[in-house]
Amino acid sequence: MKQTHLLVKVTNFALALVLVLPPVARHGTTMTVGVAAAPPAGGEPPEEFLPSANAIVGAATGSGKGLQKDSDVRNETFKSSWTRNGSIAPSHSKHSGLFPSVVIRRYEFTGEDTAERIQIVFSEFRLPSKLEPNECGEMDILLIYFKVDGRDEVVETLCGDTLPKPILSNGPWLMLEFRSTYNNTENKGFTADFSFVTNYGVTTGYQPNKTDCTFHYFKNASSQGWIQSPNFPGAYPRNIRCNYFFYGDPLDYVLIRFTYFDIEGILPCDENSASDTVEFSNFVTRDRKFGLYCGARRDLIVRSDGRFFRVTLATNDRLDGTGFRALYAFESTIAASMAQGPGSGVGGVGLVGVVGAAGVPYLSHHQYHQIATTERSAATVSKMGKSGAGSRRKEICSNAACWFWLVFVAATALNRSQLAMVTTTAMATWLLII
Repeated sequence: MKQTHLLVKVTNFALALVLVLPPVARHGTTMTVGVAAAPPAGGEPPEEFLPSANAIVGAATGSGKGLQKDSDVRNETFKSSWTRNGSIAPSHSKHSGLFPSVVIRRYEFTGEDTAERIQIVFSEFRLPSKLEPNECGEMDILLIYFKVDGRDEVVETLCGDTLPKPILSNGPWLMLEFRSTYNNTENKGFTADFSFVTNYGVTTGYQPNKTDCTFHYFKNASSQGWIQSPNFPGAYPRNIRCNYFFYGDPLDYVLIRFTYFDIEGILPCDENSASDTVEFSNFVTRDRKFGLYCGARRDLIVRSDGRFFRVTLATNDRLDGTGFRALYAFESTIAASMAQGPGSGVGGVGLVGVVGAAGVPYLSHHQYHQIATTERSAATVSKMGKSGAGSRRKEICSNAACWFWLVFVAATALNRSQLAMVTTTAMATWLLII
C-alpha cells in the first residue's frame, strides 16, 4: 500500500514536468532562444536582418528562385588605392575537381578619385548559351552593373563564345557578376584584365587635365599617329564631350583619314534626331564650313585649312556606338600645292569626302571647280612670270645691241679700225650667247 502511494507521487511529478516544459522539448529538438532569434516588434531590425550594402536583391537567384544548398557565392572588392590594374579569371571547369552546382562570383571595382573609370578588357570568354544565338538565359552569364542615378543597374548581359569588346564604366564604380552552373563536360568562365584609368581609354595624345576628355597633338611630338574614340573598339561612354586638338607648323595642314567610323545617329545628325555627333572645325569655336557627322561611314577623309584643327565627339544618354579610329598626319601646304589635283587623292581645302575604290575622293562640283580655279591661278602666275622674264631679256638685248652699234659707228668715223674690229667681235659674241 505504501509502495502504491509512492508510485502515484512519481507519476504526478512526471506529468507536471511534461506540462511545464516548452513544446519544442516534447519533439526532442533544441532551440537557442535569444534577442537575435527574431526581429523585434517595432523599431529598426538588428544588423543581421539588414541586407549588405553591396548586396543586389535577387541577383544570385535569377527570377526570385532560391539558391540551391550547394551554391557557392563569393564577393571580391578592388579599389584603386590598393591596385591600379590586375586580372580576374573565374572558372567552372571539369578539370578543377568537385564544384557546387551553382557558382556566383561578384567583382566590385571602386575608384578613389571621381575622375577614375574602370576599363575591362577580355582575353578569354566561354559561357555557352542553350538558347538561341545572341540570347542569354538566367545562368552561364556575366552581368555588367553601372551606377545610374545612384542605383546599381544591369547595363549589359554577356554570354556565348564570342570575345566581348572592352567595357568602360560611366564613373568610378563598376561590378561584374558571374553566374554559372556546373557541367562536367564543359569548361566555363572568362579571363579579363581590369585597370583604373583617367584617360577614357584613349592611349594617344597629351591630356592636360584628367577630369576632361581633351587631348592635344603636336607636330613637334609626332608628325603622324592614331586617334580613337574613348574605349575603342568598345562602346564609347554616354554623356561625354571629347576634343582632339591638332597643332602643326605655320605652313602645315592636318589630314585625317578615318579607317573606322560608326557614331550612333541618323541624318541630319542634330539634337532633333537625338544623335551622337562628330564635329570638325578650323577653330576652337564652331566652323560653319563643316556639318555634323554621324552614322556609319567608310574611309572618311578630312583636311584642315591651316595649321590648327579640332575634332569633337559629343554623345547623349540614349544609345551607344562603337566610335571611330583615324590616322592623322601633319603635311606641308607647299608640297600639297605642287601635287594637288583632282586625281591626287588629297582633295581641296576643308575636303570631307568618301574615298572610292581607286583611292580618289568623290568630289562635288564645287570642290572640283575650286581645285580647277586654284590650278588656273597657279598657271596664270607661272605664265606671267615667264612672259615678264622674256620681256626683260629682250630689253637687255636691245640696249646692248644699241650700245655696241654706237661704239662701232664712232670707231669707224674716227678711223679706228682695231676698235671697230673688237666692237664687232664683242657684239657678235653677245648675240650668240643670248
